[in-house]
Amino acid sequence: MRALVLSSLYPPHALGGYEMSCQDVMTRFEARGHEVVVLTTDTRLPDVVDVEQPNVRRALKWYWADHQIVQPRVRELLEIERHNRMTLARTLEEMKPDVVSVWSMGAMSLGLIDLLNRYAKPKVYVVCDEWPVYGPRLDGWIATFSGRRRRALGKMIGVRTGLPTTMAEPRNATMCWLSNYVRDRVAAATGWTPEHQTVTYSGIDPADFPLVTAAERSWAGRLVAVGRVEPRKGFTDAVQALPALPDDVTLQIVGPDDGQHRQELADLARQLGVRARVSFSTSPRNELRKVYEGADALLFTSAWDEPFGLVPVEAMACGVPVVAAATGGAREYLVDETNCLVVPPRDPAALADAVRRLAGHPALRAHLVTGGLATAAEFSVDRLADVLEQWHLAAATGYASGEPPHRASARST
Repeated sequence: MRALVLSSLYPPHALGGYEMSCQDVMTRFEARGHEVVVLTTDTRLPDVVDVEQPNVRRALKWYWADHQIVQPRVRELLEIERHNRMTLARTLEEMKPDVVSVWSMGAMSLGLIDLLNRYAKPKVYVVCDEWPVYGPRLDGWIATFSGRRRRALGKMIGVRTGLPTTMAEPRNATMCWLSNYVRDRVAAATGWTPEHQTVTYSGIDPADFPLVTAAERSWAGRLVAVGRVEPRKGFTDAVQALPALPDDVTLQIVGPDDGQHRQELADLARQLGVRARVSFSTSPRNELRKVYEGADALLFTSAWDEPFGLVPVEAMACGVPVVAAATGGAREYLVDETNCLVVPPRDPAALADAVRRLAGHPALRAHLVTGGLATAAEFSVDRLADVLEQWHLAAATGYASGEPPHRASARST
């Protein structure tokens, strides 16, 4: 199978777990004999060392720069859209893929969907978040013609330029949703009705997070929160919970900063009198296991509806108890009193109460670790690659043998 992969970012230049998942899956596709070419944006993040990747073409433009969405002038918008359309068309012609694998499209040129619709080969959309919902607001070209007053102008401009000014519904496409939550949110917002669709869930790399053997651990009050340091991750709640906990309880926040939120959290900790108990760091994924293993509990404090959320699964694989605000797709695998303690989002008091429960009940910690290890065993990137490979191959053959099996719901595993 020849697969052309379309994604906003691709490692080593990546901002989140979904780009990492894309690389994880495509690395396995290649190891299984499939030919993969990745077409992504020309973004190169500072302090990231480039590596030689002959199959990765960093040539597309998008509407993101230095952690900000950008809105260029109309002339530049036109140049970006034409450049991206020609780049994709040329890549399709050169590669002649059997299937196009479309991943993250947030802040990208959504007019590329129109071009893919004109391409006869099948497409598989691996939808890891709600970009079909928010994407039109971030696409500078499409956003220019949004709203009732500008819609008519957009139609005229579209005729004159040959560039679509609205997002098209994917055709001859298979939708592989990260979770039921993402599927339902996109369907409600867009009305898309794909002929073929399935829920894949996500997965962690067992090379980075091998399952540990459950073992009794003493409690030292070392809390960790992991993820991109931005307001929607809810780290503010973790900091605000500290004053209600014993003085020997510490919090380590691990993840790349969005540019200012780390300082905001440090200032908050100082105001609350707990600055000496809060530390910040970053860690490459292949070293995160050491971070988890050095903690007594993970605080998953997401303040938004997570499409899925891999951080709790990583901690579970490392034998660490989890306290979680189960939002969005994370509700599909986080089960209170089974593999975690569930608390309401944006509730520092409930977070502190859950930590105190863990501190005082070794049997509860052991029970949650056992349940977490069972959950982590179900969500590996190898399993994800298996599922996606089956659906890509089925799409490439026009489902000549029918649809592959669908994964059981996360809560039934």
